[in-house]
Amino acid sequence: MPSRHTQSAPPSGRSSHAPKCVSVVWLAAIALVACAACDTPGVTLIDPDVSDDDDRSLTVTVQLEDTALAQVLAWENGVPEAQVLLNRVGDEFDPIVLQTDSTGTAKLQMLLPGQYRIAAQRVLREDEAGAAGVVVRAFGDGRIASLSAPAVLELALRADQAGSIVVSEVLPGVTPMIGRYDWYQYFELYNNSDTTVYLDAMLWGKAWELIKDYDAFPCQVTERWRNDSLGVWAMYIHRFPGTGADYPVGPGEIVTVALDAIDHSTVNPLFPDLTSADFELEGSADPDNPDVPNMPQVGPSHYHRGHGLQLYRGVWFLSLPLEVESLVTLIDPFGGREWVRIPSPALVDVVMWDFMLPIDDNFVAPCTLPVPRMLDRLAAAVPNIAFEHGISMHRKGLRMNHGRILLHDVNVSFVDFVQAALTPGSIEADSIPWPR
Repeated sequence: MPSRHTQSAPPSGRSSHAPKCVSVVWLAAIALVACAACDTPGVTLIDPDVSDDDDRSLTVTVQLEDTALAQVLAWENGVPEAQVLLNRVGDEFDPIVLQTDSTGTAKLQMLLPGQYRIAAQRVLREDEAGAAGVVVRAFGDGRIASLSAPAVLELALRADQAGSIVVSEVLPGVTPMIGRYDWYQYFELYNNSDTTVYLDAMLWGKAWELIKDYDAFPCQVTERWRNDSLGVWAMYIHRFPGTGADYPVGPGEIVTVALDAIDHSTVNPLFPDLTSADFELEGSADPDNPDVPNMPQVGPSHYHRGHGLQLYRGVWFLSLPLEVESLVTLIDPFGGREWVRIPSPALVDVVMWDFMLPIDDNFVAPCTLPVPRMLDRLAAAVPNIAFEHGISMHRKGLRMNHGRILLHDVNVSFVDFVQAALTPGSIEADSIPWPR
């Protein structure tokens, strides 16, 4: 049975977790190069062919999707004090961080052309929530866009979701390599609601994720998998055990699901001990912990590495119980593989993550999102090596509710999740990140 892991109050001093502004880093680097050239024999500095009139700026305007709530908060002209994050695809820097003014506008003076992950977020202060007559809530939006200066971009923040079970922490693996030990992966589920939820027969799986416009996978052909308002398409699926009421998860309780429920710290002290996991994914060649219930593979395909479905980059979902054999199917034209559609009303949570690499063409010339925007708007961007150094992805805390933590859930993984030290089997107020 899952166990409760909460504390009665948030930490007294909330960590801002504020990324560094890389525009300052770039400017500093240019200045150093320029100074070095001044003292280098045979080097002549030439003024760039840019006039003072050239506009190299990016202007971002941030609104609320809910126009009625925007009127109540007097935000009709824009969302003030929203945090805007920009990450240039291919750069292994922390995001540029901007803040909107009283009109919901933020401006970056020196924009490098390229593709960007762009997101915005805002959490209502308690005094704002009181004035609006609602509980403290969060807002977010995000997208990928190709930008060249001058540029103007509009973001519309959606409100947090009143969900039940959410993915609260993920320790995925790096890109698979022959001989690499990466069976230490796990994910956690958290009951973010005020009622008991039963995991019995729920489905966990990986959805269609490809958004690159390859010659062999053109956007017009993959559109039916990527942007289907009726659901997400999957071929790798695991099912929780139970027949209806065997695995209750109470409000504020957490469940740990291991790829292999063994002590991985014997291989590397930074890897987790997962012998006390609540469930483990079943594979054809992995060790079995007899004390931990198995989650069998029930999708059209079984993951090929023998340890169950591994948590690499992509789109992941938790759904209500479904009879997989009765779902709508498609055979893709690329490899003749069978896919089943998980209906949108059955989806409990959808999250996305992707690795942020210095050279990463995964988002070059993208089609659109791999899932409809109603499910998730922007994948969390994480360093490729972080997960071999005791770091995992955590869903941020939002607020405390009668001693129970409520987690951030705006269906924008880029702002819902941040990196922090891994904490398998627990979620506590002083160990999870909190928004600024």
